Amino acid sequence: MNEKGNLEDKIKGQSKENRLLNVTEVAALLRISRFSVYNLVKRKELSAIKVLNKLRFDITSVEQYLEKQRINIEEK
Repeated sequence: MNEKGNLEDKIKGQSKENRLLNVTEVAALLRISRFSVYNLVKRKELSAIKVLNKLRFDITSVEQYLEKQRINIEEK
């Protein structure tokens, strides 16, 4: 199984309240670079929690970020 599949299985196995992700996991879920994740935090578009000088992300925050990015295309 590939790395992405293992990551998604690991995350799905956790309860929603306990899902703190690191930068690499968020980058993989969003299919962006780690640098882009840091930029989203710097621009305050994605909220993070600092734990011992490391960034962690609540899965709910990542879901909220994705919802804000949703584009609704109306049919004409």
